[in-house]
Amino acid sequence: MATGFWGTTPEILRPAGALKGASAAAFLAFSLSAAPVFAGESGGQPGAFLQYGVGARALAMGGAFYAVADDATAAYWNPAGLAYLQRKEITTMQAALYEQTSFNYMGYAHPTTTKGTFALGITQLTSAGFEKVNATFDPATGEATNITKAGTFADQQRAMAFSWGREATESTSFGLSFKQVSRQLDSSSDSHLAMDIAAMRIMGPSYRLALGVQNVFSKAGGDTSDRLPVILKVGNSVRAFKERLVLGFDVQKSQISELNWRFGGEYWAARWFAFRFGILAAPTIQETDFGFGLRFRRIQLDLAQGIHDLGASTRMSVTFRFGRSRDDRSEDQIKALIQQGFEAFREGDFQLATLRLNQALDAAPNNAQVKAMLARLQTVVGFVPQALGGEEFQTYVRKGVITYVDGRDIKSSVNALRYAYNKNPKDEKLLALLNLVEREGGVSELTRRIDGPDTFTFVDQKLYDARQAIYDGKYDLAVRRSQDILDLEPANVTALEIMGSAFFLMEEKNKAKAVWKRVLEIDPKNKTVAEFIKQIQ
Repeated sequence: MATGFWGTTPEILRPAGALKGASAAAFLAFSLSAAPVFAGESGGQPGAFLQYGVGARALAMGGAFYAVADDATAAYWNPAGLAYLQRKEITTMQAALYEQTSFNYMGYAHPTTTKGTFALGITQLTSAGFEKVNATFDPATGEATNITKAGTFADQQRAMAFSWGREATESTSFGLSFKQVSRQLDSSSDSHLAMDIAAMRIMGPSYRLALGVQNVFSKAGGDTSDRLPVILKVGNSVRAFKERLVLGFDVQKSQISELNWRFGGEYWAARWFAFRFGILAAPTIQETDFGFGLRFRRIQLDLAQGIHDLGASTRMSVTFRFGRSRDDRSEDQIKALIQQGFEAFREGDFQLATLRLNQALDAAPNNAQVKAMLARLQTVVGFVPQALGGEEFQTYVRKGVITYVDGRDIKSSVNALRYAYNKNPKDEKLLALLNLVEREGGVSELTRRIDGPDTFTFVDQKLYDARQAIYDGKYDLAVRRSQDILDLEPANVTALEIMGSAFFLMEEKNKAKAVWKRVLEIDPKNKTVAEFIKQIQ
């Protein structure tokens, strides 16, 4: 049999002047006596103390927590459950088991908005007061003589786990735990590395299913060659009465022990008070559990009492929740991404705007505003990736695209893009975008490619239309065509003159006077307009 302190060894009672296996023998007796509490038939196996369980809430439910796992102890029970935590949590647990034997746990969970929830848990079992003796042996009889006390020693077992859980879809999550399990028994020590994997599925509003494997791989070091046993787990949970009632049922099978099952429940009779019960059943152990929880704002106190063959065990936990909720932080992050997208969009960086809005949509898939804007923006980017800078051409491309994507005024978008195209008639992509916007706006005659410098420009066409409207007595139309030009060229004197004339003919003399004064501000030497103003006065 392999030498080590996870089980019996031929060296424990060998005569050697001093009883070198005394410490191992003492601990062996403790391990075997404590086997039912820890893991039924696996009490003498490496890491058996981890089967005890953590968190008074979970333990009061008989440990039927694999598919519940919705607090910081999920790092221990099922790391996939970490994905659903809203706030940062710190949990501590203390349990007095036997004389000079204690079991303690501390865990911290840190949810993030996009990368899942990270957690760190430390579990420790400490047993003290074992007596160490020295002895000599009679070679003839093999009997121990001159037995003297040589003080006491302690056994300390510790596990440190780094866990992570994240949602894969809206209803499915997965998690990983990396564990380091160590043991110090007098002068002997060893350690193990292992990994757990788990998944959880939310199947409707009330039912959850969880599957996982603990100790998928195990690597031993120090004074042992034993391995942590592989454990298969299946968990179910049901929530009812607006989640005031939670029921859990778990089954687990270790490679070195028989099947065992756990059943338990929790009922919140009030917002601040919960009652819990549970049963653990295995071939060699029956344990009944009960307890209660008290909650005040973000502080929760839980107490669990377990009754088993060795008597009773009391466990107490305190949980602190702090920080803003993950949903609140996610909402703020989404708002920030949308704002960044809008700013990039209005500045003319359509590619960056698309990236930021896509990031926002990933976080909030049902945001209708972002969806609608992205649909048009992604169309635009194919034609005009960006319109940065302060040049007139870029300014009007930017204006046309913004108006189009906003979806507020297709006509203004068409005018701005036509104007930009006239400034840069060699830009075939811009012409294609202009035609697309024209089709969407129901324009009967699409803009054609400009082949030469003498082509009638967009502004020329609008001025012609405005003058023709004056001649036809359509003064309202003349004002609108003039405004189309002024939207693009606010200092266009000809358009202002035509608009002033239209107002005058409509007997809107005050409006005409205001427009003509604007002409004189731009062109003080305009004698014709000055005369018109005098006539009005």
